[in-house]
Amino acid sequence: MTQALAKDDVAAKRQVSRAIALRERVTGSRQRAMLESWIALAEAGPVGRRDLSPEVFGRALQYVDLIEVMDDEYRHVIEGREVIRRFGRSGAEPFGELYEASYLGRLRAFYATVQLMGAPNLRRFAVQSMIGEEMTFTQLALPATDADGRVSHLAVVFDFPDQIRDIPTAPLRMHSAWRRLARGTERETIPGDRLWR
Repeated sequence: MTQALAKDDVAAKRQVSRAIALRERVTGSRQRAMLESWIALAEAGPVGRRDLSPEVFGRALQYVDLIEVMDDEYRHVIEGREVIRRFGRSGAEPFGELYEASYLGRLRAFYATVQLMGAPNLRRFAVQSMIGEEMTFTQLALPATDADGRVSHLAVVFDFPDQIRDIPTAPLRMHSAWRRLARGTERETIPGDRLWR
């Protein structure tokens, strides 16, 4: 029993050390603040879903997407309004139905790394609309574990360096064909933050 606890303690320290090292790569102030919050939580003990409360994210909540991990699949649970403004509302469908294969592959590889390590990670993405407009963004994925220590949720904090006026007006190629049709060309802005409460 003591060996298992010592092993868990070493793993937790390693996760915090990785998160601290990641700070050097995080340039967005919103993402840096959220990473600092995650580190503070992780230094006190395992970070669970309940720890990822609206109070932790504060004003950055509109840039956060909460994702549920379901074995080898993912689904959006809660989306902040700035995430919805840029990508449209995702709904409860699994990622395999929402995203185009090449984007899905990159996203799954990124999230799988966070799951495997149990520590935050950062990745930059660039996506194009159907008429060639480009949108760049970074995702900071912060893991939360269940009672068994498995990563059950990811709080993804987005940083969009582009101005709101640069949001693509045409459907994004990152979405699956049926999602592109459903998305249309209208920008969607709704107060998704309320679902966190």
